[in-house]
Amino acid sequence: MCIRDAFAKQSKLSSWRLEQIVFKMSEKCMDFNEFLPYIGEFGAYQKRLLLYMMPFAFMFAFIYLAQIFMLLVPKNHWCRIQELEGLPKAKQMELGIPKNADGVYERCSMYDVDFKLHSNATTANESWPTTKCRDGWMYDKSQVPYETISTQYNWVCQKDDYVSYAIAAGFVGSIFGCLSIGYVADHWGRIPALFLANACALAGGLLSAACTNFYTFAAASVLQGWSYDTCFTSIYILMMETVGPQYRTLTANLSLATFYTVGACVLPWIAYACNGWRTFAVVTSVPIIILILMCLIIPESPRWLLSVGKIEKGLKIIRKISKNNGKTVPEDVLIAFQQCSEVAYHEEQLAKKYTLLEIFKSCRMGRIVLILILNWMIIALVYDAHVRIITNVGTDIFISFSLANLAELPGGLVPLVLMDRTGRKIMLFTVLLLCSICSLLASLLTKEWDIAIAAIFGRLCVTIAYNVGEQWAAEILPTVVRGQGLSLIHILGAAAAVLSPFVVYSSDYSSSLPMKILAGLAVIGAVLVLFLPETTNVALPQTIEEAETRWQQKCWFRKKKL
Repeated sequence: MCIRDAFAKQSKLSSWRLEQIVFKMSEKCMDFNEFLPYIGEFGAYQKRLLLYMMPFAFMFAFIYLAQIFMLLVPKNHWCRIQELEGLPKAKQMELGIPKNADGVYERCSMYDVDFKLHSNATTANESWPTTKCRDGWMYDKSQVPYETISTQYNWVCQKDDYVSYAIAAGFVGSIFGCLSIGYVADHWGRIPALFLANACALAGGLLSAACTNFYTFAAASVLQGWSYDTCFTSIYILMMETVGPQYRTLTANLSLATFYTVGACVLPWIAYACNGWRTFAVVTSVPIIILILMCLIIPESPRWLLSVGKIEKGLKIIRKISKNNGKTVPEDVLIAFQQCSEVAYHEEQLAKKYTLLEIFKSCRMGRIVLILILNWMIIALVYDAHVRIITNVGTDIFISFSLANLAELPGGLVPLVLMDRTGRKIMLFTVLLLCSICSLLASLLTKEWDIAIAAIFGRLCVTIAYNVGEQWAAEILPTVVRGQGLSLIHILGAAAAVLSPFVVYSSDYSSSLPMKILAGLAVIGAVLVLFLPETTNVALPQTIEEAETRWQQKCWFRKKKL
């Protein structure tokens, strides 16, 4: 049944008016993009949604970054020697800790002698035998002034890989979270997915405070990792689906640029004030309850409701949007849009059920999605490594971490100002190239604050890349599989980010190696960008077929206008 026949049977509109409406809708079913101007593309309703996004962005920083400050290990730590504990720390080290070839005290070995028999010794004899630490470790409180789970349970030396594996466990959880919560987002709705993700974050955060060993902490990390990205992505998608194309950049980046930045900058000082990792875990988890309660008042995405055939619920929210935005939709336009949505849904049901596999049946879309995946895996890995590596450069951890996270503000505002002017492709290519240059520079410098400054500029560039890449992927994928598609991209991004702590701690082999690895990866990401389609000022595609005909892969910087 064609759209025009459906209108004629189910409405009393004149044939001339029907022709005009059908022509205006370009004879496309469920064309929310063309209907959106009737109800307002960025009015009071969308501004309220943007306001709702702010606390989710703020807590996203806590959920994603809090683990760093629970796992911190002071760079300076040495064997604890019970027989020498009555002496000043400097004397303990002078007598009990051997030095390496560079004259630096060893972190994981001590002299294996009876110190009572050498009570008159003023310095150690380098010929004394050595052994591994027997009585635990001493930690430099000037670097990390509170007890972390790593220092409480001595995850150093033979157990120093526990820190990397605990971080990796969170990303393993993220893989399962993206799979399950992405499915929920497409089949149950954006709001149920948002509720479930933040419930996992709350449970994982509170459980981590009660952990007493590596295995229970890793399990809690998996549960909390279930919510990485998804604790924010669902409301991010909802917002993108409710505003006009020219407002997507504003809404996508504003909350991250402001509230995520604030959350990330204050986080180290909350850890400092809590003065203990268990208290810190509770303090950063309890506010998630507010987000869970907010899920009860945030309306569902009308675009998603229409796409799954819940026409009446979708129209109810559409009427609410038009009322809040002070718009009056002509009744004939509303009837036409309703009929169009119903016919489109039924035709879709008769034709096929969309799954993400459908994208790979299209040669062009399959190539595009594969490039999106590879590019996002690189961005996710480089971004997460830059987030964590700033704690290892030797500067004050709390100050340098806050300064590095200030890069999130311009990292969100720069795309806001420039992305619609320059286009997604040229911007992402440029910032990934600059990230590579800054990372390479950091690997060549020797002074701690010089390295930190270069690393912070690299972090700024990859933050811009992260924001541009996330929005770009959401714009390329069609509505019917957008949730599943973004979930797959984020799943594989999380899989790549599992390697992040191992990249960061490759500094054990060479202090410059992590930055060199990141520089090389950023160059590869920049090259991949050249093969993606430009989406600036282009309406979001509804179906896979629409995306197939709309997106063209061209290896140059040209903004396509539709």
